[in-house]
Amino acid sequence: MIFSLIFLLDLYFYLGVYSLFNNTITSNLFKFFYWLSSLIVYLMIIYVMLNYEKKTPSIHFNNSILYSSLVFIFLISKFIGIVPLLVDDILRFVKYFARFFQDSENYYDTSRLEFLKKSSLIASGIIFSTFLMGMKWGRYNFKKNFQDIKIDKWPTSLNGFKIVHISDLHLGSFQKVEKLELVVEMINEENPDIVVFTGDLVNNYYYEALPYVNTLKKIKARIGKFSILGNHDYCDYTNLKRSSIEWKKNFNNLLKLQKDAGFDLLLNESRLIDIKNYKFNIVGVENWGAGNFNKDGDLDLSMNDVNDKIPTILLSHDPSHWSEKVLNSDYNIDLQLSGHTHGMQFGIEIPGFKWSPVKYRYSQWAGLYNKHGKQIYVNRGVGHLGYAGRVGIMPDISVLKLYSKI
Repeated sequence: MIFSLIFLLDLYFYLGVYSLFNNTITSNLFKFFYWLSSLIVYLMIIYVMLNYEKKTPSIHFNNSILYSSLVFIFLISKFIGIVPLLVDDILRFVKYFARFFQDSENYYDTSRLEFLKKSSLIASGIIFSTFLMGMKWGRYNFKKNFQDIKIDKWPTSLNGFKIVHISDLHLGSFQKVEKLELVVEMINEENPDIVVFTGDLVNNYYYEALPYVNTLKKIKARIGKFSILGNHDYCDYTNLKRSSIEWKKNFNNLLKLQKDAGFDLLLNESRLIDIKNYKFNIVGVENWGAGNFNKDGDLDLSMNDVNDKIPTILLSHDPSHWSEKVLNSDYNIDLQLSGHTHGMQFGIEIPGFKWSPVKYRYSQWAGLYNKHGKQIYVNRGVGHLGYAGRVGIMPDISVLKLYSKI
């Protein structure tokens, strides 16, 4: 069924733009390369379907992400490309039936409009080349994003306190230890006081992270490294049930890996940070996401032993937790650090302006936001999922400096 739909899409696009190549040589070349590339994509689809459930504790755990990304690019570029053709067909349909209600001597040209055919080919080409470049140059184009954050009760003696915030490593898609080494090097260049990781270490299985643990150990922070879990860390996107031995084994091994990597993993709990009698809280909840996402996070339990008369920083993977729970609570949580959105790995971000389609799903999707005296910073993610690339929204190493508002 899926192949039939893809082939019909393919054929419709081909028939719509083929006539642009009226020279015999160019039309034959277009025909050959068009259907050759389509055949290659069909073979990729078969490969991805056959290997979807393949699980191997290897650095090349998810090579199929490259193939699935190419399939995605192929389909989305054709899908966008057929829009002008559909408009053209609607116009032709209207013209065809209009002649029955007009003077028969009038002639209506029902052939395709040249500029719409060209628009179709150009739009498809731009989409294809843009996403292809995103795979080649955006995927590992790590960027430091610097942000100063002011907090009401922050001790002036700790002004300039530096937190490096990373999120969404998705090591099952990462593929290259050398690239993660670069991330660690960029983190350590900042000499952070604290490093926080806000979840999604893997796509599903703990062993995706095995080749990278020694690299994560190299992350240095003066006071400590703290982490929480994201929705993908619970292995809920597989056929495993939480009551099964396999699920429990995978989950427990994932928790162990976080600790082996040197992170203090917070599971609905808190830590009191004391620096020369200047104190603040770091609180970590398990994942809580609006809609159908898992809701393992328990804010009340996490804040149980917290003195919120002093500054409190909350680590929570999904930013919807802030708008749905934190803002509606009576807890004095000064700053929440989140990830999850990836900035959709697609958008525009230039000084003074940022946009991504993900904003229509998450009001807080990248950077700093504040409301009712509470703040949230959303990391754009270091890794990638689904599409092995980034367009406009680069992999994010957030460097946050905290200051008192006074």
